[in-house]
Amino acid sequence: MERPIDQIKQAEQSMKELLKAAQEMRQQIDLACAQNPNETAELRKAAASFEKEIERIQEYLQQWKRGIQ
Repeated sequence: MERPIDQIKQAEQSMKELLKAAQEMRQQIDLACAQNPNETAELRKAAASFEKEIERIQEYLQQWKRGIQ
């Protein structure tokens, strides 16, 4: 059976990959916004919100990790 610390490490790695994807998505949206600002403003807001949520989850993982070490 996998230890909680191992599960946390896997989750942290997944969150890093997800954050990288979210950052890439925001960059692509920023490019689209430059070309079509009226059509993509909501996408920009959604991408920023997605990144913040990922960062919040990463912080919870850190707290969990500290709690079991």
